Amino acid sequence: MSSRLFAYSRARTVLWRRHGISATALRFTSSTSTDKPVPTQTTNHTDADPPATEQPNVVASTPLYSKDEADAIKPSSEKANDDSSGKKSGSRFEFVREREPIVVHDASQPIKLGKWYRIDANMMDYNQVGKSHINTVPRLAHGLERVLFSPGVHLLQDPNSRVYNFDPYIRGITQPDEFDFDKLTPYITSSKDSKLIKYARERKKRFVGSTSSMTHVLSHLYFAISGGKQPDISSMSMRFADMPSRFTRGMRYPASIALRYNDGVYSIDADKSFDVKDSILSVMGKSLEKLLTSTPSEFEMYKKQNSWKVKEIPEENYHYVEAEDFILRSQLDCRDDRLPRKTFDLKTRGSLAIRMDLDNHEVSRGYQIKTMKGRMQSFEREYYDMVRSAFLKYNFQVRIGNMDGIFVAYHNTARMFGFQYISRREMDEVLYGNELTGNHMFKMILLLLSKMLRTVTDQYPETDVRVTFNSFTPDHSLSMWVEVIDDEKEAIAVKMYQETGQYSVNPAPTAATPEASKEAASKEGVDPFATKDPLGAKPTETDAENALLDELLDEDVDPVEGVYVNSDHPIQHYRMESFSTLNNQDTDDAITLRDQTDEWSINWSLKKSTAPPDELVRHYRQLRLKQSTFFERPSADTPEEELAPLVKVLRRLSRRNMWMNNTPRERVVVNKSRIPDYAPLKHHRADRPVKASSPKPRHRSSPKPMLKTQPAPKTQPTPKTQPTPKTQPTSKPQPTPKTQPAPKTQPAPA
Repeated sequence: MSSRLFAYSRARTVLWRRHGISATALRFTSSTSTDKPVPTQTTNHTDADPPATEQPNVVASTPLYSKDEADAIKPSSEKANDDSSGKKSGSRFEFVREREPIVVHDASQPIKLGKWYRIDANMMDYNQVGKSHINTVPRLAHGLERVLFSPGVHLLQDPNSRVYNFDPYIRGITQPDEFDFDKLTPYITSSKDSKLIKYARERKKRFVGSTSSMTHVLSHLYFAISGGKQPDISSMSMRFADMPSRFTRGMRYPASIALRYNDGVYSIDADKSFDVKDSILSVMGKSLEKLLTSTPSEFEMYKKQNSWKVKEIPEENYHYVEAEDFILRSQLDCRDDRLPRKTFDLKTRGSLAIRMDLDNHEVSRGYQIKTMKGRMQSFEREYYDMVRSAFLKYNFQVRIGNMDGIFVAYHNTARMFGFQYISRREMDEVLYGNELTGNHMFKMILLLLSKMLRTVTDQYPETDVRVTFNSFTPDHSLSMWVEVIDDEKEAIAVKMYQETGQYSVNPAPTAATPEASKEAASKEGVDPFATKDPLGAKPTETDAENALLDELLDEDVDPVEGVYVNSDHPIQHYRMESFSTLNNQDTDDAITLRDQTDEWSINWSLKKSTAPPDELVRHYRQLRLKQSTFFERPSADTPEEELAPLVKVLRRLSRRNMWMNNTPRERVVVNKSRIPDYAPLKHHRADRPVKASSPKPRHRSSPKPMLKTQPAPKTQPTPKTQPTPKTQPTSKPQPTPKTQPAPKTQPAPA
């Protein structure tokens, strides 16, 4: 104790002589010097005396730390001791608030890099633009509208009685080679939508975008400010109790968008550098949406053999909204006037085996969804994967379009299994905890994205740029990379990626074939068929070194160096940090609002990297290489031993149940209490069409399931009228017209 007091008095004397610091400034230090060592900070003064070697915990430098600063830089062991006392300390946010004041940002002014700003949901208005043509949005067909008002999964066919709950026409799925996609309305990107750009110029907005190009970026902003909140899967059965609840790997894929400048407006398009071909799910999604909203006779016209009958291609229906610096567009798929928000989105969800093995869907299409619950071949597994991989993007799409929910159709690209309607409120409860938190989160995410993109366009005015977001970084911050787009070189790189799988403008050197080596040797005057003399001179050390060097150059080629980036212009890197303030309390935990009285705001700061340009280019190339190889999947030629364990199991199940896709329908039985509200249903068998409105049995020799589905009073008269053949023998001699007294003999059977 005496040695500590001596060291303390010595340090106080040194500070008083050199810097004029009084003893009162050391009051906090003296109160903690007897319990724990106080953190120190060294200075760069050349004339400073070295600290006492016998007491390493002496405060011998300036400036002094305040209590919040000292707690913020305490070692982890000391923080643990402080936390054990029940009082939370060591928060980096208290340190930030004291050293860098937070400014409530004016939405009309640009931000300054390195400063902290505060935003909340009340700072943004979200309004509709133009008139919404809801009356032209199609409705569900085949009696599927019942699903909208009954929670849970609705099976297309009951597995026990084999009775169809909906039109059996939608059981089999039309394959892409049978459907004429040219008769559908083509997709229009934001940069080519003249109406969208017109709205932005009239309202003096800087950015325009669509749901398909923005939802992935909005997801990364959600990961950055949500405090690590994970979706709630507590409603699942106990079979999923030990399954992960975090978002899937595909959601962590770095998101890139292209900002295309057009006379004062920047259009946000999805980056298609590595998305060079459409998957089977995206292709079939277009035809399946048409199937769900068309009668059988209407859908038959879109098949290739009948597509000549389609005279007009219908226009798409869009919903436009303005928010901050954005004009956003959302496609309206379907409507029902009985829903609170009238419209909803159609989602065709491929089965687990198809999603895990997209390039081999013909092998995985045998995977069947048989049960309601379970880890495999169940609707619960499909819902579980959808929560972790797609719910967040679906929720953003529904909010942009002001829709009521999503209608999900489960299939395996060969047949349909069932349907489910998921409301926006249900998605909010799974993702955010309640609808109130979801509304605040969505508005603050749009505010953040608007300010970040505005900073980029101020740095590169009137220029096409690519912006890449990555929220899964070592320091848990959001990284934003900016690259100027060179369309000519990128077209070469995309073509090279399609052919070789390498995103590069220079083809990779290939090994010379034996024929090419012989041809080159003959041109040099060397006998290409000559062999080395086994008794000749031995190879020297220089030859061995050259051979080793060639081997290293051939094998240890860094793939990052071959990735194309536009290094003619500087690559910029920004880093965004954020934390929440709930009811005047700073926290980095996940937030769930209880009611309207809770006040929630986001504090954020955007900083620009000062690393050397070569280092930034190298890191950005690594990120682009990660994007190009993120979704590499096994091909049909991949050996069985190289497949992932889950893919092996899924392929085994698919091969085992492939026959179920081609099972004959035999005699179709439809649930007569659930008849679609349009014209008679059309059966797949052309020789015997089924009329759902007919109450009479179609076949006299019907199987037992059919007899069970027919009402008892209607089937009873048929055996009573059968005695007529018994009277036929008595009237055999009456084929001649002379025996016409049949009217007199008719009362006899009665």
